[in-house]
Amino acid sequence: MKMNILSKDEEVKNAILEAAKRTFQKWGLNKTTMEDIAHEAGKGKSTLYYYFKSKDEIFELLVKIELNLIINKGKDFISQLSSSKEKLKKYIATTLNEIKNTVSIYSLVKGEIKGDKEFIEKLRKYLDDEEELIIKEILKEGLDSKEFNFLEEKDLIKAANVIVGVIRGLELYLFLDNDDNEKIDIVTRMIAEGI
Repeated sequence: MKMNILSKDEEVKNAILEAAKRTFQKWGLNKTTMEDIAHEAGKGKSTLYYYFKSKDEIFELLVKIELNLIINKGKDFISQLSSSKEKLKKYIATTLNEIKNTVSIYSLVKGEIKGDKEFIEKLRKYLDDEEELIIKEILKEGLDSKEFNFLEEKDLIKAANVIVGVIRGLELYLFLDNDDNEKIDIVTRMIAEGI
């Protein structure tokens, strides 16, 4: 049995991230200071600055961790399926649902990052790249199994890009511009069940 033992640095960094997560949820991004995070973590400010340059760097890392959890949950769900069509529908529905849950946790921060186009663009690029690889793999499986007979090998990258664009469009509509949970549930069910 292999034990996963974290180094002292990893333990401290994880404690800071957990404290930052609680602090951002409580006060929002703009009102939170490095001092608030240090206090919540039970650490000195100098310890925080040893590991992170700023609260923005901490926040960006937290968001990337959350995005990776969402992506991994989607991958876990599709790993249990054999049909490429089912994998594609389940991946989209799962990630939309997980993003909905994550956004509701960070409702205080949501309004603050709406106007930060550079930050949103950086995260969108990161998420797009990760998801395009997953979608391309699903499409390739479907092409190889003749389940997606409308595709050609040369179209895989563009098709993955288009699907990720559709997901992003739904996310923008459902989560940034709309707080109606019923609409989010309807879209998620439509994708999961098929239109």
